[in-house]
Parts: sequence; C-alpha cells; structure tokens
Amino acid sequence: MQASCRAALQRRLYSTQNAFVPSASVGRGRFPRLAEQPKPTSPSFYTGQASYYDHIITLETARTLAQRALQSVHILPLSNELKEKLPNSFGGSFKKQEDFAEMLETNVRTGQYKRAAKLLSELNQLRTIAQVANHAEVYDRLSQVLKVYQKDNAMDLIAQVRNGSTVAGEPTKKKKSAFDEYGRSYACGKRKESAARVWVIPAQQNSSSSSETSSEVQTSSILVNNLPLATYFPVPADREKVTRPLKLVGVLGAYNVFALARGGGTSGQAEAVAHGLSRALLAHEPEARKLLSKASLTKRDPRMVERKKTGMPKARKRYTWVKR
Repeated sequence: MQASCRAALQRRLYSTQNAFVPSASVGRGRFPRLAEQPKPTSPSFYTGQASYYDHIITLETARTLAQRALQSVHILPLSNELKEKLPNSFGGSFKKQEDFAEMLETNVRTGQYKRAAKLLSELNQLRTIAQVANHAEVYDRLSQVLKVYQKDNAMDLIAQVRNGSTVAGEPTKKKKSAFDEYGRSYACGKRKESAARVWVIPAQQNSSSSSETSSEVQTSSILVNNLPLATYFPVPADREKVTRPLKLVGVLGAYNVFALARGGGTSGQAEAVAHGLSRALLAHEPEARKLLSKASLTKRDPRMVERKKTGMPKARKRYTWVKR
C-alpha cells in the first residue's frame, strides 16, 4: 500500500504536450471588451455649454498671463495716482448678448454674458495699461484675444468716441440732461414690492432782515405722496432711512425732495424713496458717488420675501412632528 502511494506521488501530474490554446469563442463571454472611447477635445466637453466655457477659459487664461507678465516688470499693481491718470478705455465695441450667443451658436443667459463682459472689460483695461507702459508683447497678445469679441465696426465706434462725431460726419446723440427745465433731478428707486419716483431740487434761501442783522435762512421740505415726511412715515426708523443719504453727504436741509411711492408697505416704501433719493442726489453732488456707493445706497437691494412652501405654514417654518 505504501509502495503504491509512493508510486502515485512520483507519477507526472502535468501535461507534456503543447500549451492549451482556447478557441476563439472563449473570448466572447458575458462581458465583451468595450471599444476604446476617444478622449474629449475640450476640458468642458461634458458641460451643458462646452463652447461658452471654452471661451471663458480662454479669457481667464489670457488675463492670468497678462497679469503675470505685467507683474514681472513691476507695472502691476498700480497705485491710486496712476489709476487716475490712465485714459478711459472704451468698452462699448464688444458684441452684445445676442451677437455673442450667435457667435457661440448656443443660448447665453444674462448672467453668463455679464461674466464674459466683466472678463472682457478687465482684459481691455490690462491692454490699456500695457499700451501706456509700452509693453508691446502683452498689448499685441491681448489685442489678438479681444479682436474675436469686438463688433464688426469696432474701429469706427472707437474713432467716433474719440472725435465726438460719427463716421459720416453727423454729430453723436447728446446724452439726456440730468436736470429738467425747472432744475430738478429725477430718479426711480425700488425695494421689494415698492417703487418710488423722486425729484430733487435745491432749496431756496429766504432772507430775513432785522434792524440789527440780516441773515439768509435755508429751508427745505421732504414730501412723500403730497404729505410731510413725519406724517407719511410715523415710525422714526423709516424716517431715518429716507434722510440717511442726505446726512451722509452732509446736505440735509439743502434740497427739496418730492417723492411718489407705490406698492409694498411702509418699510419697503421708505427704502425705495432712499434708493431713488440717492440716485437723484448724484446729479447735484457727483463727488458723493463713492460715499453713497460704499453705503450701498445707489444699488437696488435684490432681497425679496421668500415664497411659502407646500406643506409648510411659512417659507421656512414647519409644523410640529407628531408620531401618531
């Protein structure tokens, strides 16, 4: 028995013939080999609008390269004095939203166009800096990038702005005056569901003379819907919102204000009047633009009341959870 087991172990247990070659049908199993997919030609291939994002990447890359090139020769960052001395770069020669969408052959939303317009404006400003600094390489590179997005008559528009006349020799349309025939400035303000039309006019000076001294007293009034400010807005906080632009500029009592407010509640109307007052005040006090803009009084507040949701008592409030 031991001898037979020893003989079986010494027996060869592998094949001495040629290697086994499987048939061609073996490779056609349940999981066939997939064909190799081609690599995308664009990094934004899998986005919904590949052509738009390709252009955005091109503009951002051009901006980064131009900034690095100007920083390497110590042109950037600019000081505040140099920023004021730079000439105004004309940015109205770029394509509008409809032409921009037609060039990309896709639908371009307003937010997407604003993003592209902002990049184009930054590149145009960098090109102006490179031109003033005599940096020919950056100027030529940016001009080549911006040429794609300019209008067909871009050079004519630039010449028109510089010369103050059209190509045919006709004068350009004058900008609408900020004041009407009575010397009033007008602006519209909005907040939530409220809208206000505001007129601002300098207050007249009443001269009061006496036997000893004579002085000029400046009186002004603020009327909202033909009612005094204190009558229409009994809450002090609402009155503070209306008079805040005048207090910031330091001209409280120097102008008469007439406003027509519609829609919304008292709080929304007060902020709408303040918004319109700030915009109308800039026609009389243009140097106060930076101050009012920093206080967020010249831009419309986009916040609105959030809508009520289904199955909830309010926009965010929820009912108390009950197990049974």
